[in-house]
Amino acid sequence: MRVDDLPLIEERARMHRPFTAELKPVMRAAVALVVAPDGDELAALLIERAQHPLDPWSGHMAFPGGRHDATDPSLERTAIRETLEEVGIDLMRHGRFVTRLDELQAQARGRNLDMVISPFLFFLDRARETTPDTSEVAGTLWVPLRVFRDERHQGTTHFSRDGFGADFPAFLYQGKTIWGLTYRILSGFLELVRGVGEDASARTGAD
Repeated sequence: MRVDDLPLIEERARMHRPFTAELKPVMRAAVALVVAPDGDELAALLIERAQHPLDPWSGHMAFPGGRHDATDPSLERTAIRETLEEVGIDLMRHGRFVTRLDELQAQARGRNLDMVISPFLFFLDRARETTPDTSEVAGTLWVPLRVFRDERHQGTTHFSRDGFGADFPAFLYQGKTIWGLTYRILSGFLELVRGVGEDASARTGAD
């Protein structure tokens, strides 16, 4: 997908009626799917979570985000605050909120957790440099959206921890494995914008 596709992506996104989880969880969290022009292409911002022994998602590729705080006026503001804290990007100043995406129940080690994740789609003016908070973020990566449609970057990963092991679908890019919750959010977004930019890509060979 390219920069010229932004208006149609926004139109599709705003028409979407996001799924809302029925359970009333003990914890809520919000993440930001940040899409920005990177040259002529569109890219999404991912983070690599820092290694923490008590974090069930330690070292995973993820979106900026975190748990809702009682001082946050909304879950959207949670995503904005966490993005600023984790990677130094101010979505209030340089970004634009587009829509809320489908909520998901968090999972760890193959089990559902009493936590609901609310993803929010933002457009950023450009693919900005990041200043990660190294206590939470080991690194950041702008991934071209075309990567997630390319079969060469699709595969599986095996996860094993504390006696649990299973294979999961994944996106594979520049030595990084994108799976789990982040994979599910990206797959939902790709379904939402299915067909956008595909004809142009076929003509130009961009994919």
